[in-house]
This record gives sequence, C-alpha cells and structure tokens, in this order.
Amino acid sequence: MGWVTLYISGKPDFEQEVLHQLGRSGFGFLPGASDESDLALYWVNDSATLRDFKKAIGAKTIFKYRLRFYGSVEEYHKEHSKSMNENLFTPHEKAMIRKMKVWEKKKKLYSK
Repeated sequence: MGWVTLYISGKPDFEQEVLHQLGRSGFGFLPGASDESDLALYWVNDSATLRDFKKAIGAKTIFKYRLRFYGSVEEYHKEHSKSMNENLFTPHEKAMIRKMKVWEKKKKLYSK
C-alpha cells in the first residue's frame, strides 16, 4: 500500500471540519502539515480515488467551505495566481477602465 498526497484549500477554518468528516467516515488518511497557511495536506491510500476522498468529506462541507483539491503545491500556486490576476477588477471596473483609456486617447488627440 502506498500513499498519495492531496492538498485542499478553502474558506477560513475548513481544516477542522474536514478532519471531523474524514474521521467520522472511516476513510483511511493521514493529516500532514503544509508550508502554506491556507493549504491543508492529506496523505491518502493510493488505491482510493479523489471521488472517494470527496465523498468521505461530504458535499455539504465541500460547498460550505468552497473546497478546492490539488495534487501538488505547484497546481495550487498556478491556479491561485491565475485567479488573482483574473479577479483584480470587476466587470464594471473593467468597463470603466476601457472608457478612461478612450477618454485619454481623445484628450491626447485634441491637445496637439
């Protein structure tokens, strides 16, 4: 039997609830520690699937804490940086920025 490492991120304080649900389910796992403050690490039997792991945690907990599952820390960083770049501005703010750029172009044309 081997172990696979899985990482979970979510809304604050999700770790205790995940541990509680996994303990109740009887699913075989070992909790670990991650260098990232908002990333929990679990070692899971390599014969178990991600679906089995999610079932053991439960849909209610997954949705309540908006849990995201990763196979590596690199996956987490890649998705985290991608979402940070995409969510810098709301659609309304992006539209306002476009209008401001058009206004700036017009201003430069008329000032010459």
